[in-house]
Amino acid sequence: MRLYGKEPLVEVLEEAAGENRLSHAILLTGEKGSGRRTMAKFIAKQFMCGAVPCESCVVCNKIDADGHPDIIYVQQKCKDGKYNIDDVRECVSKSAAVKPNDGDVKIYIFENSDELSPAIQDTLLKNIEEPEAWNRFIFLCENSGNLLTTIRSRVTEYRIPECTPEQCCECLVKEFGVDKVKAKELSQTMSGNIGKCLDVLNGGDEVKLMDTARHIAAGIAGKSGYLVCAALAEQSGRKEYAAVLEYLAGILRDALAVRAGGDLCSCGKAEAKAVAKVFDEAAVAAMLDKIFEVNSAGALNLNLALCSAYLTSGLNF
Repeated sequence: MRLYGKEPLVEVLEEAAGENRLSHAILLTGEKGSGRRTMAKFIAKQFMCGAVPCESCVVCNKIDADGHPDIIYVQQKCKDGKYNIDDVRECVSKSAAVKPNDGDVKIYIFENSDELSPAIQDTLLKNIEEPEAWNRFIFLCENSGNLLTTIRSRVTEYRIPECTPEQCCECLVKEFGVDKVKAKELSQTMSGNIGKCLDVLNGGDEVKLMDTARHIAAGIAGKSGYLVCAALAEQSGRKEYAAVLEYLAGILRDALAVRAGGDLCSCGKAEAKAVAKVFDEAAVAAMLDKIFEVNSAGALNLNLALCSAYLTSGLNF
């Protein structure tokens, strides 16, 4: 398994594991698609295979195939993939005292752990504070600030390094057989995020988010507040809303690049050109400022409809 762009973190983890300093509870933070799950598998191999995993033994192969009986993805055990306290108790608290089936350790992986409620985190606290000798815990999230201080103080936190567009492109071509031209374009659009590139190639949720951002940009170019609000209203969750605004910001940055004669790399190059024809640099820059303001962590705690109204009012139509 080659971990593109993750070499600095791999070096730190291998040194810690080699000196038997790898914590029993680890928190990996990084944006969606950054490789959190891949890094969790690498750490699982360190616990089960060795400080520098061989990548060829039965254990490593089972981990790669999501088939190891002693690696439990807790969110997948919950109803509809949503964390609830009863399922977590059943999956973790009640089974933590049971020895592993096929090795020396049992690993609980919490994907999207920032979705764990405070009550569930409190339930897990004793397991983390006083674990059985064979238990290990790996938490994955975008923002560790959403976890309780009591949890964060008992885990070792690592930030997932970002890939460069060049590293991302190499990965797409070598590991997934993507056409080099397509891989380069996607890597630039997604700023080196391999997971998001793969989601687009597989027709996943990122496609819809990019389409929405393009619709908003088209509304801006047409000076239609109605189209902008209608497109923003399609988002039902804060994460999706934030992602759409990030893609929209990329399109507006491309609009500035059009006016400056630079290269374009957003998901909406045609829309960026249309915006650049209608608005000058100062107006586009003001729009970007408004988007960054609305998309800040504080702003997204507000009602999304109010955020949309505030954003639309500041787009200088």
